[in-house]
Amino acid sequence: MLDYFLELNMLTSDNPDDMRAQTANVISYNQEDIIERILKSGAGLTRSDVVSVLEAQRQIIYDLLAEGAAVTTDLFNAFPSIQGVFIGAEDSFDSKRHRVKIHLTEGLGLRTVEERVKTKKILPLQTSAYITSITDVKSGSVNNLLTPGKNLRIHGSKLKILGDDPSVGVYFTGAGGDVKVEETDIIENKPTEVMIITPTLSPGEYYVKLVTQFTGSAKPAKGVHTATFERALTVTA
Repeated sequence: MLDYFLELNMLTSDNPDDMRAQTANVISYNQEDIIERILKSGAGLTRSDVVSVLEAQRQIIYDLLAEGAAVTTDLFNAFPSIQGVFIGAEDSFDSKRHRVKIHLTEGLGLRTVEERVKTKKILPLQTSAYITSITDVKSGSVNNLLTPGKNLRIHGSKLKILGDDPSVGVYFTGAGGDVKVEETDIIENKPTEVMIITPTLSPGEYYVKLVTQFTGSAKPAKGVHTATFERALTVTA
């Protein structure tokens, strides 16, 4: 199972709702792990047999590529190319200015594996507060607009406003500095969603920052956790 969580896609700024998948908990296996799998498959091979075949295959592939050949297998396709600028038709390969690069692409067999991968969506892997999206209730805008005096929903993980530290709360950071939300303007206060009334803000761009000592348990953290949303939100004129 391929675990993944969603995070803002900062490369598509024209689409504030766009998210991208980030894979998580991917287990890595090395050559020794592969050998153990082969031995457990009941193929009737000894460890020395498996090691010898894999080593022989690897060395032959190295030799073929070193000869300037291309190698095509179900797992991968490998081929060499030359990089660097040649000056005029009479110029020749110079190891100081040019290099040979081996390119790898997936083979036909490996492509069929992609269709077999099962996925599972999980929460973002964060040990502290994390904001995933912000909704301006008045306009319905997500990750884009702010409406002063109207409700704003902050979605994420471990967001609950909790703790005695004087910095705990929700802030809007703009060109003029931080504007803190009044405690009485926090309407909902949940681990996955905090709803507030957006304070009076001048037109411009603002970053939403949340400071809390909430950890997910009954005991608050000794220090504060700060979550700042990655995208600036706009108060229009």
